[in-house]
Amino acid sequence: MELSEVEYDDPDDASGKGAMREYARVACGLTGMDPRYGIPALVTIARRESSYNHPRWRVNTTDDNAWGPVMTDGHPRNCSRGATQCIPPTFAAYHLDGTARTPYDVVACMSATIGYVRDRYGVNTSGSNFAERVQQADPTRPPKGY
Repeated sequence: MELSEVEYDDPDDASGKGAMREYARVACGLTGMDPRYGIPALVTIARRESSYNHPRWRVNTTDDNAWGPVMTDGHPRNCSRGATQCIPPTFAAYHLDGTARTPYDVVACMSATIGYVRDRYGVNTSGSNFAERVQQADPTRPPKGY
């Protein structure tokens, strides 16, 4: 997907750990990742990156990525957004066809995250090495951005 095609609307997805588990289950199904590995990894990332909060609160306006033109959601283009904190260029690059075009949609954001970690960190198709390869996804190690 082209960066210009990213949308910034809020689908009003649910928040909380239970909701994140369900969204992660759907994202695993769409991407072919084994939910035994993908769900705990994605839920850990969502806890650490967005505290499972409601999508409209899932914007990081203070990190190094927070620059660029202001988009329709009122934030600079490159702010990290969504449950797993994708920046729009990464979201666009790893967007899964058939999912929403906004990083505020949890399934779309998690699906893009799966594509990203497979490419960037060598997470395998099943996800059995997800927590090993991506420290931010491993609940047994301290948080570390990804």
